[in-house]
Amino acid sequence: MGNQISKKRKRMKRGAVSITDTSRSSFSDQTKSSSQSDHYFNQSQYNAEQLLELHYLFKHVFQRNLIAPVENVLNVPGAQCLDIGCGPTATWLIDMAAEFPNANFTGIDIQEVNPVANPISPPSALPGQLPSNCQFKRIDVLLDIGLPLASFDHIYQRFMFNVYRMDAFRQSKFLELVDLLKPGGYIELIEPDMIPRQVGPKYSRLASAVSDMITSNKKSLYHGPVIKQCLLDAGLEDVQGDYISIPICWGGYVGKMLYESIVCVVGQLGEVLWPCLELEGDYDEMIYNKFLDSAFDECVEYKTYVNFHWAYGRKSSMANKES
Repeated sequence: MGNQISKKRKRMKRGAVSITDTSRSSFSDQTKSSSQSDHYFNQSQYNAEQLLELHYLFKHVFQRNLIAPVENVLNVPGAQCLDIGCGPTATWLIDMAAEFPNANFTGIDIQEVNPVANPISPPSALPGQLPSNCQFKRIDVLLDIGLPLASFDHIYQRFMFNVYRMDAFRQSKFLELVDLLKPGGYIELIEPDMIPRQVGPKYSRLASAVSDMITSNKKSLYHGPVIKQCLLDAGLEDVQGDYISIPICWGGYVGKMLYESIVCVVGQLGEVLWPCLELEGDYDEMIYNKFLDSAFDECVEYKTYVNFHWAYGRKSSMANKES
């Protein structure tokens, strides 16, 4: 069938949350507190193997773990890097800690981080052994982060479109992140454009339903097209940004992997998305799965793709000098 996906519903790999699982406990738990109410999508909806594959998908697409020009800095002994929203297996951070053994890496996440489940091991380590230059803290980035000011050379953050809202709070939070940087340090962001391109009618409805769910308590959407401006608004210098396009369901391995990542999440959210999909009657799992089948088949027909944006900026080297 070439690059096309099978008409038969693809089942997730062993250990993944089945898309036919009717339990919504993870979603319900996330809506219990105001600080967590916007975390609709988080990496607990993937198992360790899927997180590993998602990480290497983007490493393959971008051809590296980093876009910001911080390689030389991270090779200096004692350099500090912060990964915001590192996920329960801290996949990017562990890969980076092995690649830059002279630097120290701190990962924070709203969930308990369990990196032992991460299949990545540095070449010099035993299977499952973590690099000694990384640590993890359970912190909700929407609350007080509580880390030392001016202590990081590089802050990395990706896939937080479900977390921030585009208002004064977001602006103050990004200023807080800048305060965590050393003078001359970099913030790097990667986010998808939540508006896919070249879409058919069903996938368009699905994408709109997801965006409506994410923005239900927000005035506008924090996603790829706005991240460069977010860094400019935070007062960073030398801000750079661009995007790369990734196909869904077509285009070989890359399109297949992005499809698997998307369906892993939306397959669990049928009851939440149903009211926005223009489907008749009460939620029906079988009808929803058939709708997903048709929507993703459209992606092959219409050659649907998503733009993933990146941006980075540098804190002024003169910042904090006066104090």
